[in-house]
Amino acid sequence: MPIVAHPKLPSLSKLKKEGLMIADAPSLAKDFDQELHIGLLNLMPDAALRATERQFIRLLGSDASILVHVYPTTVGSLKRGEEFQDYIAKNYNDISTIYASKLDGLIISGANPSKPDMTNEPFWTPLVEVMDWAMENTNSILCSCLATHALMKYYFNIDRELRNQKSWGVFPHTIDNPSNPLMSGLDDGFMGPHSHFYDLPLKQILETDLEILAYNSQAGFFLASTKDAKLVLYQGHPEYDAISLLKEYQREITNFLSGLRPDYPSFPENYFSQEAIPILENIQKKILLSREQSNFQEVDFSDLVKVEWSHPGKILYKNWLNILVKEKEKEL
Repeated sequence: MPIVAHPKLPSLSKLKKEGLMIADAPSLAKDFDQELHIGLLNLMPDAALRATERQFIRLLGSDASILVHVYPTTVGSLKRGEEFQDYIAKNYNDISTIYASKLDGLIISGANPSKPDMTNEPFWTPLVEVMDWAMENTNSILCSCLATHALMKYYFNIDRELRNQKSWGVFPHTIDNPSNPLMSGLDDGFMGPHSHFYDLPLKQILETDLEILAYNSQAGFFLASTKDAKLVLYQGHPEYDAISLLKEYQREITNFLSGLRPDYPSFPENYFSQEAIPILENIQKKILLSREQSNFQEVDFSDLVKVEWSHPGKILYKNWLNILVKEKEKEL
């Protein structure tokens, strides 16, 4: 049974139901071949904070032979409601504690941008400070979505570019280098979610020491990395829950009703099953007539979405964990 060691996060009860054991586990170390210590810098807003914890911690339990100690943290410049300030104070590690720790790797989540220029975001300065620390003090930085765009801007001066249309849905990916350890065990054409309005220009990425490992010609690159996996950069979202894209679809409908977007959103590609389409079309008709948000909770979508990325996501994170184990062995 996979085990992730961490003081009890209230949000993780759902993972226990999935079979992931969450433990404060010093006494369990003897039962495992390897141990890793991974930081999780969670930059997501309050509404997504706990779901983001679950998504990444679920994937850190991908190798049952490795005991992963997880250290969630965030930065103080993000606006938080009183409830979440208290939650973070009780359950997260202060960033100063992270700086004093010896971590094998650091995961940096995406964030909710409010400005076209990321360098003007309130999280920018503390984020790049953490990146600089991690470059010197960990064996690998794994970035998700906007964190990838931020790192590319900060270290390589590559600006993201606004797409003509949002990359949104679940797409098959071409594997460019199947011999790379991060790609071990994956089939060409593996499925993975995308959700981004911006892209990074491939030509400029290829002029760096980064390698594009998986991409889709329509959706953009899914994963890039340095050869030594010091930087592991996801533009795609292997960590997504089954309903992550559904929630985003609901949010886009809300944006349409509030005037933040001019058109009713299209469906995320390759995500809803054929059985879901007429249900969603009926919901759309009701919303357009009433101009009110429909209650999606009236419909059980658990069997109406195609979760084709869960297994590839576990393989990708298992590969990353095993790379970290090998790096740790070199240090001993």
